[in-house]
Amino acid sequence: MKRSPVTWGGIGLLLGVCLVVGGAPASPVQQVPISFNDYHGYTGSVDYIKKVAAAYPDITEVIEIGKSFRERPIFVLVISNMKTGTTIDRNVALRNMRNEPNTQNVQPMKTYQGKPGIWIDGGTHGNEFTGTEVCLYTIDKLVSNYGTDPEITRLINDDVFYICPVVNPDGVYNSVEAGISQRQNSPAPDAAPPPQAAAGTPRDVNGDGVISQFRYKDPKGRYVQYEADPRVMVAVPANEATTKERYSVIVEGQAGPGAAPAPAGAPAPQGAPAARGIDVNRNFPEGWFRDDGFQGGSGSYPSSSPEARAVLEFFTNHTNILMVQSFHTSGGFTYRPYARWPDSRLDPKDMSVFDRIMGRKYLELIGEEIPEAWKAPAPAAKASPDAPGAQARGAAAQGVRGRGAAGTQETQARPAARTAAPAARGPQGWRHPYNEEQRTPYGYGIFLDWAYAEFGAYALSTELWNWQKDSKGLPGFAGENDRPLWESAYIKYQETQLAGKAFLPWKSYAYPGIGDGEIGGWIAKYGSGNAIPGESLAALCSTHYQFELFRAKLLPRLEISDARAVVLYTTDAAASARVEQQGDTFTVRRGKPAGKYRIIQVTATVRNNGDLATHVSRGAQLAGNREDVIWLIGDRDRIRFLQGSPWARLGVLEGAVAIPGYTPPAVSETPAGGRGRGGAPPGPGGQPQARRQIPETPQVKGTGNTREISWLISVEGDTPLKLVLTSQKGGTTVRDLKVN
Repeated sequence: MKRSPVTWGGIGLLLGVCLVVGGAPASPVQQVPISFNDYHGYTGSVDYIKKVAAAYPDITEVIEIGKSFRERPIFVLVISNMKTGTTIDRNVALRNMRNEPNTQNVQPMKTYQGKPGIWIDGGTHGNEFTGTEVCLYTIDKLVSNYGTDPEITRLINDDVFYICPVVNPDGVYNSVEAGISQRQNSPAPDAAPPPQAAAGTPRDVNGDGVISQFRYKDPKGRYVQYEADPRVMVAVPANEATTKERYSVIVEGQAGPGAAPAPAGAPAPQGAPAARGIDVNRNFPEGWFRDDGFQGGSGSYPSSSPEARAVLEFFTNHTNILMVQSFHTSGGFTYRPYARWPDSRLDPKDMSVFDRIMGRKYLELIGEEIPEAWKAPAPAAKASPDAPGAQARGAAAQGVRGRGAAGTQETQARPAARTAAPAARGPQGWRHPYNEEQRTPYGYGIFLDWAYAEFGAYALSTELWNWQKDSKGLPGFAGENDRPLWESAYIKYQETQLAGKAFLPWKSYAYPGIGDGEIGGWIAKYGSGNAIPGESLAALCSTHYQFELFRAKLLPRLEISDARAVVLYTTDAAASARVEQQGDTFTVRRGKPAGKYRIIQVTATVRNNGDLATHVSRGAQLAGNREDVIWLIGDRDRIRFLQGSPWARLGVLEGAVAIPGYTPPAVSETPAGGRGRGGAPPGPGGQPQARRQIPETPQVKGTGNTREISWLISVEGDTPLKLVLTSQKGGTTVRDLKVN
């Protein structure tokens, strides 16, 4: 056999190939397949997360957190390694157990409650169900990549994701499954229906199994046919002159102007718009009252809806949440706090975190230009009306050349407050809702504000889906600001990609109470307010999954980096003693031998290696929150603390990275003022106060992200010792001590 010469270059190439092949990460495997070619709705979402929990029992858990008025459960899927982590109650036993009746229902904390948490939800507004799809997409990516992607594996091991795909079950169910767009929740069963509700209830009039539209010629109508595609209806103002024939367009089942009411006994789906409840996202405690003291938010009182109450109770019992995202539609931008209050209420440090860290990344992901001021790490100045991020950025309507009929339904309309703000001067994709120029709140009782100001989380609310920028694969549409062109392209797309289920051909029909016209057009759930199923929806989900993954990587990472226990003195012949007093005479009487005693000095260095601090700026001062603490644990009956106490307050451990555009104020030894509303003093324009840091003490030294702690203890026998570093939102970590 002829042997070919072997060169080192050949071997190197061969080895290189082997290393590349052997080192390639394994491809993710979907144990529960899911696609985004259509909307899942409430039923599909619940079915999916239950299957995920069954397929991934080691890293998931389904929790029912409440029920709607129609008895539909609200579920949260927990994603975290159930075998990692620890909690404070597993390490610090109660000294005096409670013996009162009915206290046996207090449950131990789950291990994931001792990890930094991120909350993601969708479907708070029932007809804004694109957020539900982003939640399901995020779930799929997390569980499918666990064990193959090192970064996702680390996040699931060390942190916890709480994902609630449907906050408003009745609204999402009616909007998707029943085909009736419903923003609000459903009212209590005993609530009185509004008068003449049946006349405005969408329903399947022609019996084809779906609720579509009806168009008919009307000299006072506000629509005309699109010349390039007569299937598309283009809105025109009533007072605008036109040579084209005018039409009126209504949702199937609704009555036209002057039409007779719906026939007696006409069926209406459960929880239909005739029985709408309240806006769940105006039913939270923060900023629920107006400045005059009267009601501003929705409901009889804050948290009167079962949906808002379920979310509030979950947060109250899961105080480890530091990141919050609540998905809505539409517009294609993200809101940060506040909606109720001006930017003067927002702490400068938190504003820099929101804008220059999170906002910068978000703009990068959606392809929008980043403001120059956000690129330079210059000290943050006082917010001015012209500064990026300081202007009100209410959801101003996008300019269009003729608005299409896909967005004409009454249920797609936005509150007037959303269009009251002037055009944004800062980034279009990153806004705060309050109208600074008019000093007008965006709304009252909004979850975004409560999650930040009262709970103490970095809360965001993303308005998903911009039809102009986010549409993918539509034939003949390249992002033009032309709504009729977009609708025409969408109709063509859905004929081939969605089997024609989004838009029905117009057919002649004699509508009860109106007369001749055509029935067909858009199916409600495929209207303009939600992402187009298929390529567009999947791409949108991917972008926002990446953003939430980025935010998860900012969470605190606590570490006991160095710990020592050194024996300073020991004796094997220690004895107990007692002191007796008679007048001015004290007598010390030696007792029985007490055995081995040691005097031990314990020192530890702890760090937060995560990017962000363990609290928002004044989070530790909010009701229900606490500062970071370290415990020295052993047998309580065999340890005496000669210097220091069993636990030491550490204040708030800052993050490991400098916050761009922020200069820390002078340290104050007095607590920051206020609870709720971001901690600012009451009254408009209240300026934030300097945050509180624990001053150095003989036991605790250091500031920033590092602390050094020391104890001097007397230990009887050989009782084991351990350190427990615990932070409410930064996690809990334990280290056993080896006594030298």
